[in-house]
Amino acid sequence: MNSAYNLAILFYLLSFFGWCGETILFLNMWGRILDRGFLTLPLCTIYGSTVILTYLLLGTPREGKLSPLFRKTTDLPDERKICLQILLYLLYFVLVMIPPTVLELFIGVAFSRGLNNPLWDYGYHTFQLCGSICVSQTLIWGLLLTVGMALLWKPLYTLADRVPVRVKTKIVWLLTALVVLDFTVNFIFLLTHGYALHLYGIEKNVF
Repeated sequence: MNSAYNLAILFYLLSFFGWCGETILFLNMWGRILDRGFLTLPLCTIYGSTVILTYLLLGTPREGKLSPLFRKTTDLPDERKICLQILLYLLYFVLVMIPPTVLELFIGVAFSRGLNNPLWDYGYHTFQLCGSICVSQTLIWGLLLTVGMALLWKPLYTLADRVPVRVKTKIVWLLTALVVLDFTVNFIFLLTHGYALHLYGIEKNVF
């Protein structure tokens, strides 16, 4: 149960980091703060969902599904070991591109075509599908996840693990209740008004 709370804490933390990253990016691009994502809370849950899903499906490069292959390179000569390990990281890079791409396609189509409220639009990219996924963003996902899972996942998980279980439990349930309430209010607002409720006004998401 403790591991489940650790993952939940990391889900919310990474969702917040994702929201911060997008807010800073668009502030730099357009010179104004935009309310990113569907929730009113400062959370872009696709980031947290993607990282947790990647961890559950593949784990980290050296300690996850590819760990047996990494172990086989241990006793090889240095040059051959380095080359094979680079290839394994490239394989991990290719594999981790799949979960976020599938998630983006599902969520993007559901909101753009099902609810007529696109959360992002990659339609201006040359290689894209339904405006929900594109090659460049898929490559960015692969890079971010490979670097993040290799260098940041273990220290972040260790940090979450050090939080007392009682504290984690209260934090997780409080955040979960707030997110459910937030999503419900925004979803009802979308159905009744035809557009999402944004903290900083009505904005069309274009990225």
